[in-house]
Amino acid sequence: MSTTPRYDVYAGIHKALRLFMSRTLCTLGSTDPTHSHELDAALDLLQRLLALCELHLKDENEFIHPALERAQPGTSARIAAEHGHHAEAIAALWAQRDALRQAAPETRAAALTRLYRELALFVAENFQHMEIEEREHNAILWAHYSDAELSAIEQALVASIPPEAMMEALHWFIPALNASERAGMLGGMQQGMPAPVFEGVLQIAERTLEPAAHAQLLRALGRGAPERLAA
Repeated sequence: MSTTPRYDVYAGIHKALRLFMSRTLCTLGSTDPTHSHELDAALDLLQRLLALCELHLKDENEFIHPALERAQPGTSARIAAEHGHHAEAIAALWAQRDALRQAAPETRAAALTRLYRELALFVAENFQHMEIEEREHNAILWAHYSDAELSAIEQALVASIPPEAMMEALHWFIPALNASERAGMLGGMQQGMPAPVFEGVLQIAERTLEPAAHAQLLRALGRGAPERLAA
């Protein structure tokens, strides 16, 4: 039995979403509702998360679920129904966010607490949801498609993403991946992107990574000084 890892269309985006969701939830929980600039920054972060969640639902519905249905009809039904519930939850979170922006100062603390708790439930549901996709949907995809076919599905999905949305997603992909995953993803981008566009990706990496991780990435891409060997 082969132990070679199979191509996982869920791994990268789910790592990014887990990081983004966790960071946003913690930010809302620690935000001072009496500090307008701090509250605005937290709500802007939530807006960015919800926009990426909406895009992710759309991408899976349009690219991953049809592949599942071609392989084994009916296998995407449960998760598709959950996607419908998630879309409703996202709309409710948008509404709560907008209401909080307009709330009177004396009601902001209670409104922020409600929003924080609703986001916590949304995050909890999504963590369980992503586990089902990674365990059950991957088993079906791996049984019916080669790695090359799965890569082609993912490449078609990525090609459909607007450039500005892709750059936003990279703020979470890059720090969420481990060093080898990060180097592999950016190595592919370096080969396939115009140089000025890739420089923008490297700027995101510099902003989102710790200095040591950033230096390690640059070395892996052939852009940094090699590590000195111990004496």
